Amino acid sequence: MSVQQQIVIIGPGSIHDIVYYKLRMRVRMWQYPDCLMLKFTIKLISDAGYQGEISSASSASHQPEVFAGVVKRGLVQLVSAKPTDVHKYLSEFTQMVCLSQQTYFYSQAILQSLKKHSATDNLRVWLSQEVQREAYKRKHDVTNMTLHFNGVGKHPRLFEALASMISRTALNPADISILYRHFAEDPNPPPAKYLQIPQLLELLVQSLFKPGSNINPDHKEKYLFILAYAASVYDEDGVPYKNDLEATKKAVETAHTICLRASDSHAELQVEIPTLFEFIKYPIVSLGVLRWVEYTLTDTSFFEVAAESSSLFLVLMDEIAACHRLQHPYILDLLKRLVENSYPMLEVHVQLELKKSLVDHLVQLFGCGHVLPVVDYMHWCMRMETLDQSLIRHFVSEVLSIVQPPYSKDFTSVFLPLVQDQEITGPLINSDKSDAVSMFLAECSRKSKKKKERKL
Repeated sequence: MSVQQQIVIIGPGSIHDIVYYKLRMRVRMWQYPDCLMLKFTIKLISDAGYQGEISSASSASHQPEVFAGVVKRGLVQLVSAKPTDVHKYLSEFTQMVCLSQQTYFYSQAILQSLKKHSATDNLRVWLSQEVQREAYKRKHDVTNMTLHFNGVGKHPRLFEALASMISRTALNPADISILYRHFAEDPNPPPAKYLQIPQLLELLVQSLFKPGSNINPDHKEKYLFILAYAASVYDEDGVPYKNDLEATKKAVETAHTICLRASDSHAELQVEIPTLFEFIKYPIVSLGVLRWVEYTLTDTSFFEVAAESSSLFLVLMDEIAACHRLQHPYILDLLKRLVENSYPMLEVHVQLELKKSLVDHLVQLFGCGHVLPVVDYMHWCMRMETLDQSLIRHFVSEVLSIVQPPYSKDFTSVFLPLVQDQEITGPLINSDKSDAVSMFLAECSRKSKKKKERKL
């Protein structure tokens, strides 16, 4: 008997039993999206507060009241999640609400309605921007909706210029000039939030920091100004505060010039490292430099001709990690790609040294506070056997040299399997058990024993 036939023959009482026992057999909702009985069941599940049992966003999206409940549950999960779980819940939430243009519009309308109920607007704006990012990733045409939600529709020419660039994912001097006139020359400029659109900022950063990117010299000043304005200006009671605008613009311009010159001559980068360190303190500069480092190190020809210069770029990444916690996930993502890349143009021992250096930078990121994601990645490398055991051993040794008890349960759960693997840590253990590995294992054993005693 098919699932649909089983659903049709059960009565309302049975449906309630299924709801309150949390659906012992989960219904594959996407298999029968048009089944009326299934839609009724979904509504009962939602009304009873079991939105987590609705395993298909497409089924929920057919009924606004059900979808609203699922969105609410996703928001509650995000707000109450532990820092280590935020990325997981964020990914689930953005994928769910970006199922279609209609669900995107509905979800953004819900987020907009929270504005008057929020003590702080930062979380709502961040979540709205993450939803935008996911929608663009899925190729949904949501540019006009996004701009209207931001209030840009009050300025038709500005709206057209932004819509043109964002929808085409390309900047052009004519539209940039329109933005410049509105924000640099107008005595009463529009709110700065109109420029604070992730897709626009990414395009500006790419134009200024991607090696080989050509900007008309006559318009470069406008690009620099728009990026600095979006990054540093904020409005309060309708008044734009521009105290940091000039300093930010100078920092962006200086970093842009250094990166442009260093792209042609890596030797010049060593001289300019202190200057870049000074300006990397500005978040927008750190983003631009990180993108430049990414473009450079992921270029297939880089390690063929300038492998010895890689340490200079990685040092910049370390400084960004030390200054900006929000950049940590992007730095980890880049380091993952570099670690997993193959470098056939290099000799085997040179490849090993390069990857050992990359592991050192993972340890540096770990030391900057991005603890669990880094250890979790190395745990994955061990399980998947994607990394030489000597490199994992080096990682374990370096981490043990900087950590001290007491260790959190989350940290122990992902790091202990690395330490317990004899093939990895065997060479690090002394006969008298005075080494860091033995001490860590003893501490974990002592903690586990105390926990069992408390239960008794």
